[in-house]
Amino acid sequence: MPPERQVVGFIARGAVGEGRLFESIGSALGLPPEGVTRFDVDGPADAAVLVETALRSAGFRTDVTLYIDASRTRGTAGLTSLEVATRVAALLGEEVLVSPPADDPAVATSWFLITPDGKRFRASEASPGGDEDSVDIDRASLRPG
Repeated sequence: MPPERQVVGFIARGAVGEGRLFESIGSALGLPPEGVTRFDVDGPADAAVLVETALRSAGFRTDVTLYIDASRTRGTAGLTSLEVATRVAALLGEEVLVSPPADDPAVATSWFLITPDGKRFRASEASPGGDEDSVDIDRASLRPG
């Protein structure tokens, strides 16, 4: 029976290469390099963390979804996207965005911005203009979160 996986996600500011991203995720979760691999519907799913990425055209560029087998990672049971993103942001040296929890009334229009030094801010989404694929924030809306 395949393991039950916890799903967490975030969006990194830059276009982050797969090797650097996977290394940062592994370090953040206390895993060896072989513990993190690309999610592949047709491939093996035996790594502790499977990673699915999408590159956006502008704004925050690298959209990341992690499928974590918490039974094989140290101290990750119940980790939220915010906690994982905070760890990865520091290791990548990149700002990251995380959606607020589903029960947050502002979930549709706001984000948590996490800086590489671990600071967290609430931010409103900026209008993407004509590019619906992009996600960015209104820097003037930043407030401690």
